[in-house]
Amino acid sequence: MHAIPALKSFYDEADTFWGKAWALAGRSVTVTWGLFLTGLGTVFQWLDPIASAFGDPDLKAQIMEALKNNPRYLAYAMIGISTITIVARLRSMGKN
Repeated sequence: MHAIPALKSFYDEADTFWGKAWALAGRSVTVTWGLFLTGLGTVFQWLDPIASAFGDPDLKAQIMEALKNNPRYLAYAMIGISTITIVARLRSMGKN
């Protein structure tokens, strides 16, 4: 694969695992951030089955109750996610 001329530049810049991941994301912070948020959503979706395997079948409800009792944590998380998303998009738009 290293000898194929079309893939040579990809392999030149992607020597490590993180280099390959960065190259596969198109060297885009926006794409990387989107993949991270998708992974976070997937983990939260699978939280109850994983927690059940470890003996706590109602972990997601406990987390939701904690967020309901302290809405500041959820607000700070949403502000942080929004800020990172806006900065990533502005960076992407500035590169064009």
